[in-house]
Amino acid sequence: MNELKIKKDFTDIYTEDSPHSYLKEMNRLKYSISDSTKILYNAIIEELEEKLSRPVNVLDLGSSYGINSSLMKYNLTMSELNDFFLNGTEPTKKEIKQFYEEYTSNDNINFYQIDISEEALKFSEEMNLCKRGMNVDLEDDKLNLLGSLPKIDIIIATGCVGYIGYKAFLNLLKVIKNRQSNSKESETVYTAPIFAFSILRMFDMKDIEEVFEMYDYSIAKSDIEPIHQRSFSGPKEKEQTISLLKNMEINTKEYEDDGNFYADFYIARSKN
Repeated sequence: MNELKIKKDFTDIYTEDSPHSYLKEMNRLKYSISDSTKILYNAIIEELEEKLSRPVNVLDLGSSYGINSSLMKYNLTMSELNDFFLNGTEPTKKEIKQFYEEYTSNDNINFYQIDISEEALKFSEEMNLCKRGMNVDLEDDKLNLLGSLPKIDIIIATGCVGYIGYKAFLNLLKVIKNRQSNSKESETVYTAPIFAFSILRMFDMKDIEEVFEMYDYSIAKSDIEPIHQRSFSGPKEKEQTISLLKNMEINTKEYEDDGNFYADFYIARSKN
């Protein structure tokens, strides 16, 4: 089983070049995990809102066209996004702006986004889905741009963990540790952000868990049932995934056997 080949196949599904084509492909594959993780992310944000006297700053990894921001800042659903973007011809930028303006924005949340697609980040900025988008390779150890961000309270990732591996978290945690050290020198308080993310059950979490432990984070898998992510793109993807899961001794009977990917949800908090 060539895991790298599987990863490339999965990633290729999401290389669409506009929100219309991106959502069209997601809708074809019945992508629904963002609706489920929205509730989980919001629960953490509500917890943070009680402690902070300012808006909560969210860093969204693998943000693409700002799906999480659309759902969380504007209280939308995937169905509502699909109804707008996929109902007929591709909407113009003016029509998209008008669509978002019809909804009330939650100004208690500020989004900052990281993605490999400059086009997706540009769209998010233009539609006010994020304060800033950064075209950063998380597995590159030169994450200088992150140092210019305001204090991040929660780092989220929906559907990209696994495709990005332990090195991405290692680099992020290095930046966080440096900011903590600098804040101590300047006698200001810097609280390490909470991490919350979903990861397909086919990906081994061992290396990622070790990185979090190395940086004094406790990381735990939520006790909720695995979350439906999307349908398999075809028989080959289903066969490869189930074979991989069985090699990992993971029971697929009530989950992947039904023709869909399922993900676990993790939360990591600093021990300090």
